[in-house]
Amino acid sequence: MANTKEQQQMEQKNTKQPASGGNTLKVFAAVIAVLILLFLFANRSSFMSSGGEESSLPAAEKNSGSATPATSGASSANSNERQTLNQQGSRQLEEGRVEEAIATFTQLVNTKKDDAAAYHNLGVAYNQKKDYANAIIQFKKAIELNPKFETAYYSLGMTQEESGSKQEAMETFKQLLQLNPQEKRALLRIGILYDAQNKYPEAIEAYQKAVVIDPNYYTAYFNLGNTYLQQKNTGKAIESYEKAIAIKPDYANPYVNLAHCYMDKGNHAKAQELFKKAMQLDPNLKATPLK
Repeated sequence: MANTKEQQQMEQKNTKQPASGGNTLKVFAAVIAVLILLFLFANRSSFMSSGGEESSLPAAEKNSGSATPATSGASSANSNERQTLNQQGSRQLEEGRVEEAIATFTQLVNTKKDDAAAYHNLGVAYNQKKDYANAIIQFKKAIELNPKFETAYYSLGMTQEESGSKQEAMETFKQLLQLNPQEKRALLRIGILYDAQNKYPEAIEAYQKAVVIDPNYYTAYFNLGNTYLQQKNTGKAIESYEKAIAIKPDYANPYVNLAHCYMDKGNHAKAQELFKKAMQLDPNLKATPLK
């Protein structure tokens, strides 16, 4: 009988263990869920305005100012030399050899003082060095030589924005729009600059114009959602983020901010689902929040 009682006690213990393990898993899952929600709450303002692919300067112009046909053997040789220097400087920039690129593009502008593209490329090199003052000088020189040089206006505006000269950047992007009313990148930057000033109606107008020009402009939809979120217009924010995701399903940032929206609505399960999706797409989101 003693053996029978001991066996029964052991069986009872064995039947209780799975329940204990199940409870442990439930507690662990609950802790993970809480941590996710805490992360979302703590980073509510970390994933806001972003220019997406437009957050950096255009690459150096591949062709320097040599479009005019050569009229002599000497001018042809000079043209070839400039093209060689331009290609060399562009390659140095791509490889991160910024100081060498600056030296090469400086040599290039010295061979032809009216080459707007060469000055632009020298400005790009200075920008990569974060020497914004010299970059701005070069971009302005490029525009002086070619007042319709749209890329130089955009590079100038981006550099002014990066250097903290927000109002000057706004004016430059507006000048670019006067040159080309279809320049969606300028509208995006104008919207972001208005956002920084808490001028939300103006920002919304800029983003809406951008998506009219390009209905697949997912970064404009993302920033439009951010502005609506700042206005506490959760419905419009959700609509904008969902459009960004529909256009580019592998773009992680809208999932995070969409999770914010559902957290505000009390739908924590949906918020967790969206955040997990964002982390699957970009595991480094927590380490590199948007600026």
